[in-house]
Amino acid sequence: MRLTHFLRRRDRGVAAVEFAVAAPVFLFFLGGVVDFGLAYVGQSRLSAGVAAGAEYAILTGASVTQDNIQTIVQNATGLSHLTVAVTGLSPTACYCVSGTPPAVASATCGSTCANGARAGTYAFITATYAYQPIMPAYSHLTSPSIVESATVQIQ
Repeated sequence: MRLTHFLRRRDRGVAAVEFAVAAPVFLFFLGGVVDFGLAYVGQSRLSAGVAAGAEYAILTGASVTQDNIQTIVQNATGLSHLTVAVTGLSPTACYCVSGTPPAVASATCGSTCANGARAGTYAFITATYAYQPIMPAYSHLTSPSIVESATVQIQ
């Protein structure tokens, strides 16, 4: 009877040892899930911001400026560590855009492109978000830079 009583007293620390072994493994997986989820949310917000900038460029037309599009994209995303580049908004520079991903070629304004469309003025919007992992030691993300782009015909 004394032996069984002695053995019962010795299993009190088992839960603490099991927790000490399982906690790092759990944190490793949890860190990956959290970082992946936050990176996905960042990509969604970045995509929505670029779409808002493209919509603004389409609705504004020829009077749109690079600074206005950049401001719209930055405000729509609400992300920090964001870089927005808008190019191609020159009324004297026309382009032919075709294919997926879009291939861009300079052309004479008003001319007909190889795909039958008319050459026009385009805005090329590219936004880059430098994702900052919450737990860098546990992060499984190899490239924390997320890039979204849009090509919009202005006229």
